Amino acid sequence: MTNTKLKTTDFKRNLPASILKGAAANLAIQALGKNLNKKNLLPTLAVGALGGGLSYLSNDKYLSTLIATSIFGGGNALINKTSVPKTLAKYAAIGTAARLMLNIPEAVAKINPDYETNKWKVRFIYKLPNGNLPFYHQKDPSVGCTQETLKSIGDYLGYPISFLDYPLDLNPTKNSYNKEYYYGADFELLAKMNGLYTELLPKFQTNKGQAHNDPGYVGTRLLWNLPMAITYERQGDLPHTVGINRIIQLRNIDNPKKADKYVVEVMDPLLVNKFTTLPLDYFYYGKIVLVKTKQYA
Repeated sequence: MTNTKLKTTDFKRNLPASILKGAAANLAIQALGKNLNKKNLLPTLAVGALGGGLSYLSNDKYLSTLIATSIFGGGNALINKTSVPKTLAKYAAIGTAARLMLNIPEAVAKINPDYETNKWKVRFIYKLPNGNLPFYHQKDPSVGCTQETLKSIGDYLGYPISFLDYPLDLNPTKNSYNKEYYYGADFELLAKMNGLYTELLPKFQTNKGQAHNDPGYVGTRLLWNLPMAITYERQGDLPHTVGINRIIQLRNIDNPKKADKYVVEVMDPLLVNKFTTLPLDYFYYGKIVLVKTKQYA
């Protein structure tokens, strides 16, 4: 095969990857700028894909960075209805960061090797933009996971959580107050009692007719800086509540056509200062509640 044919083959193979990187990069940029929402998700992805694709046409890393940041800046200015010149200037100032974002899979792989194997490599990581969920531990293994998970999410949001003087049921009696931890606590109810707003995430139908949580849908909410708790039932045990910290998307390097797989990392109050992996069966069928400090339309 000639050099020309090799270059053409490499171009065809790598261009789609660059488009995906651009889409992921712009998604992260919009999320970090707190401009990402349901209405502009698709335009944000389109602008990112265009920037990633066109930047790939240049072999000069500085020129490709300029192309990408210009498209991201101009496109996002129109999406967010902000000043185009100011947005372009802002994006030019973070050109190096944008260049790194265009290499998200490679950069992530170097700093997150724990979930990689000989066959699976990190494609993307969905995570909260302001860091990990703080660790909170339940002293009694049989009770307290709901409260400690809510404390962790409240801490992340900078929102104090208190359970004192809250009734344990909707028709309280004198004896049902002043107990911070109790069995069967409802996460959504406790969050609302603390003045937080919640949203129950929907499940989606699969090809087999079953409804389960979608990792990408949940992960996008993490990028929007919206922490979530998941309550799931363990066989022969009480329901358990944990906080979703990150979702790692992995690609199969031996067989690129094989579906990506996901790793769900959680803050589990049963553990001390350590994140753990939630089995996907628990994730797919658990109840996921999103938490925010104010109501959005």
